[in-house]
Parts: sequence; C-alpha cells; structure tokens
Amino acid sequence: MNSLLETSRFLMQATLGYDQALLQQVSSGGISNWLSTQLNAPALANDHYQSLTNSIWQDFRSQCLAKAANDESKLNGDNNNPCLPYKWYFRMAWWQRCIENNSSDILRRRVAQALSEILVVSDNSALELDAVGLGSYYDLLYKHAFGSYKDLLFDVSMHPCMGVYLTHMNNRKKEANIHPDENYAREILQLFTIGLFELNPDGSRKQLAGKDIPTYDNDDIKELARVFTGIKAANYEYEWTTPFWDKAALNGTSVSFVDSVSKSYKTVPYVNMVDPMEVDEAFHDRGAKSLLNGYLQLPANVNGAVEIRSAVDKLVEHPNTRVFVAKKLIQQLVTSNPSGAYIQHVANAFGSDGDLKATVEAVLTYPLTNTVAAQRFPSAYSQGGKEVQAQKLKSPSLRLSQILLAFSADNTSKKYWMTAEDTMFSLRHNPLSSPTVFNFYKPDYVPHGALDQLDLVAPEFELHDSATSIAYVNVLYDWLFGGALASVSTEVSRENNIFNIPELDEVKLFDKLDNRLNLDLAAYAARANSPANHDALIEEVGVLLTAKNNLPVKPHILNAISTYQTNGEWVMQTIVFMIAASPEFTVMEA
Repeated sequence: MNSLLETSRFLMQATLGYDQALLQQVSSGGISNWLSTQLNAPALANDHYQSLTNSIWQDFRSQCLAKAANDESKLNGDNNNPCLPYKWYFRMAWWQRCIENNSSDILRRRVAQALSEILVVSDNSALELDAVGLGSYYDLLYKHAFGSYKDLLFDVSMHPCMGVYLTHMNNRKKEANIHPDENYAREILQLFTIGLFELNPDGSRKQLAGKDIPTYDNDDIKELARVFTGIKAANYEYEWTTPFWDKAALNGTSVSFVDSVSKSYKTVPYVNMVDPMEVDEAFHDRGAKSLLNGYLQLPANVNGAVEIRSAVDKLVEHPNTRVFVAKKLIQQLVTSNPSGAYIQHVANAFGSDGDLKATVEAVLTYPLTNTVAAQRFPSAYSQGGKEVQAQKLKSPSLRLSQILLAFSADNTSKKYWMTAEDTMFSLRHNPLSSPTVFNFYKPDYVPHGALDQLDLVAPEFELHDSATSIAYVNVLYDWLFGGALASVSTEVSRENNIFNIPELDEVKLFDKLDNRLNLDLAAYAARANSPANHDALIEEVGVLLTAKNNLPVKPHILNAISTYQTNGEWVMQTIVFMIAASPEFTVMEA
C-alpha cells in the first residue's frame, strides 16, 4: 500500500492522466503491483490507432461523397480534396484513445507518447495529408513500448511516414549526378541512437585535451546514407482521379524507380503510407561499408533490408545509445535533470539490446520516484540533494490530458474527437505535431535566469513564453466556465461550392451537443454545496492534480469562492481552475 500523495506523484509520471478511483485503487493495491501488471499486459490490436483513424476518416469521407452524389469531380475545387485523410483524423483518434483511458494499457500509452517525442515524425509536413499513415506510425510506438528498441527502430526506419518525413523514401544509390539522401542517416545518428558526443556511462561527455569528442563526422553520414538506398513505398494508392493518372489502373501496383510515373507521384498522398517500405536491390548500394572508426562494418552484396537491420542493431548496441536514450526517456517521464547515477541505472537496464520494458521499469522505480524504490535502492536514495527535489514542467498536452482524465470527460455520442486545433494554436503542442524533427523543445534548453545560473535544463520551457502561459490560463477558463471544452462535428458542410473538411468549419464544432465533452464534476459539486466541505475538497483535488497537500493557492481559492459558497458547480469549477493554473500543477515534482 502507498500513500495517496506518493501514488499521485507516481501516476503523474506513468500515465496521461488518472481519476480519483484509479488513484485510490493503485494506492490500496500498491504501486509495485500496478506497475508489474501494466508492464506485463499485452498491447491491443496491432492497428490500434490506425484502425480508429481510418474509421473516423471514412465516416467523414462517406458524407463528403454522399453530398457530392458520389461524383468525385465535384470534390476537387482549387485542388482541395476533402476526402483525403488529413492530419485532423489522427488527432481525433489520439484524443479518443486517450480519453477512453483503457485501464489495461495506460502505462503503454504514456510511454508511446514519450517515444513520439524522441522518434519524431510530424504532421507539420507533407504528412498532414495522411492521418492513417500517422496512426500506423503511432501504432509502432504503442506496440514496441515495452519491447526491443532494435525492433522499434528498424520498423521506424522502414515506415513510410519516416521515409517521407526524413526523405529516405525514393533514396537511390550513387549514379552519375545522383547522390544518396543523407537526411535520415544524419538523424538516426544524432537523434535516435548515439547522439553528437561520446558519453560516459553517467551521461557526462568524454573529453580529449579538454574538448568534447564527436561521435561521428560528415564522412560517417555519407557512408551510412548508402545503407538507406533503394527504399521505396510498397505500392500506389491514389485517393481520387487526377488529370494525369487513372487511379483504378494504378492502385495496388508496385512502385518502381523506373516506371512512367513522375517522381512527384511517388510520395504522400499517392502511395501506401501504412505498409513497410521495400528495397529495390537494383537501386540499393550493395558495396561494403565502414563507419564510426570501424565500429560499424557491413560486407558487400547484402540484401538491403538485411543490411538496414544490421546497421540499426549495431547502432543500438553502441555504448552511447543506451545512455543517450535513457536520459531522454527520464526527461520525458520523470525529471528534466536526472543525476548521473540515475542515468547509469536506466542505461544498464536498456543494455545492448534496447530492452524498453526493463528501461521503463528502471525509470519509474529509481529511488527518487517512490518509497518502494527507496527500499530497493537505499544507498542511491540516501544521496538526497537536488535529485530528490527534481522537477519537470509538464508539456501542454499532458496538462490537458490530466485534467480531462481526472474528471472523466465524457459526452453522449462517446466520440471524443478533439481536433486540437485550438490547443495547437494557443499552446503549440499536440502528439505528432512538432515543428521540426528536434521535437517541440530541445533536451538541453534552459530559459535565462535562475535555472541557467544553477546549471539546470528545462526543455518544456521552450514552449512556455508570455503568449502560451496566458493562453493556457485562457484555455482553462474557456473549458471550465465558457462552455468551450472541445467538441466535434459529425456532419460535413459545403461552402462556396467546395466541400470542406468538417474540422475547418468552426460553427459545426460546437453545434452538436451530444458530441460536446463535459467534465464530470457532479459528485464533487454535490459536496461543494456545503461550505463546510470546501477545505477538504481543495485538499482532495490538490492531491489528485498536484500530489501535494496544503497548496499555496488554497487561501486564494477560499477567498474567491466566499461570495457564492453554496453554488456547488461554480465552486468546483473555481477550485479546479485555480489549482490547474497553479505552479504546483504545471510543474511536476519527482
């Protein structure tokens, strides 16, 4: 059994959000038991996110076609095709899965979200044209969350979304004036495996003559780029008839480097964005390859897919990778500034094979996290100091998901289809929507001021500025008091004789009451009708949202609600609003 404070702090790290019932359940049953159950629970269907994204898209698509009397020519005004699986459908599916909050896999969902900010692809690119592909990509993160990083990275390397995003789809070996695309080769080194500098087991940088030692150079990138050649999409999948090609004739046919189809039609949205990419050996560089000072050597005449797998495996086995990925996962889940001992402990769990299950367990059970771990690692726990007081600013999406799940957001239709357009505009954050491959924020970012002077980093603060900090409070106010909690439309519209995708019709987003999400504050509000309960309710919500007692904002809440003390609903809205806007909620203390 664990205390409510300890359990709330743990669940804040291990989930996208939790309600009072789950808090009580895990507290009573014990964190260790819950963690073991979650780590050993199987993933749901392999196409868990893909199938839901496709289902939502097909719902809107069928309505578009029906309103056009199934005449696709009416759908292409100004080259705008509302039947394409635009990015909003994945966003809707992601929030649906989040708010459904299936209790059997909530840790897996949290780890998948963390991995999505490490192995980055983004709809802020050509991928905005294929939400189903994005759903398929996210399924890899979900599926492999407790599996092998080797398996995950290979599947990521061969996924068409990564092939489009980091441009190794349609990559060809060197011929005449053609040179292999180096983009993916660079990023798999810099961001997904070994990083920029050689590392000690505790995450500190190795040095030679007082200077950091680079892990690779441009020649290594060029050599590794040769590995990722001959890669192409599996087949064509035209969504609608174009002036150039007959979709009926091309759909399902294999993509070829030398067919009569223009290269511009060999990428999204004209190709299969779900099945793994394939290697055409005629365009794969089958020569021997050597890089990283001979650490990675690949013999000649090896099939492309086999060679890619060998390269991925060897990169994951590199001593730097376990340290590099360990630190990133700790920063995502627990604290922005892990100690060297913490990093080394997690890196050891990651090992040479990239054991993500062991890694996640190590991240969440290291001594600073809970007293169960303190009993398991007494010597490390007794170090105390800055590590035990480590803090992390929650990303905007995590703040919002925690609020939605804490108060069991629900609607009549059971379609929790948030498009996240408002939060992306206001807070600049949503899964698979980062501005660059470097994610929403750099892992070593620190704002000027006290944190910088203390030699600490605070990555999420790169998104936290004067605009987003005010916008966050405004979003909370709109959600709780303005009746603007995210809602969806299930009906398409037609404007100016063009069939627009429904997510862009703002009026439709709020005119369907059965789709409007509502926070369930009823049980709290019934108690809040009595002023005698206000103090206890503030404490209860404070533990749920912040894992703390006696919040500094408490007297301000009591003062704010003193005028309308018997209006239970308003009292609870005010309590939630003021706690969710407080530093104790937005900053997670490990």
